[in-house]
Amino acid sequence: MESSEIISEIEEIVKSQSGGNYSKWMIGRTNDSENSKTKRGEPSSWRDWDANSKEDADKVESYFMDKGMRQDSESYGSADFVYVFYIGSPQDKI
Repeated sequence: MESSEIISEIEEIVKSQSGGNYSKWMIGRTNDSENSKTKRGEPSSWRDWDANSKEDADKVESYFMDKGMRQDSESYGSADFVYVFYIGSPQDKI
């Protein structure tokens, strides 16, 4: 998927589920999205996309970090999948 398409989808998710509050979301890159999701406790808000290249994944990750999204420490190397999940207060509804 093109980086612009991924960015549009993430923008819509963040706006609709947390009123555009990027700091309540974590973003990362991985080569194995299922394993990464499992390591994080299977968050119900988890979404991931195949960016098709490391460069596109980097673009998406950088774009949202610039908007205040937190970077997951698991992001690494040549990973070409991008994922996001909600890290806001448990009292918050998504």
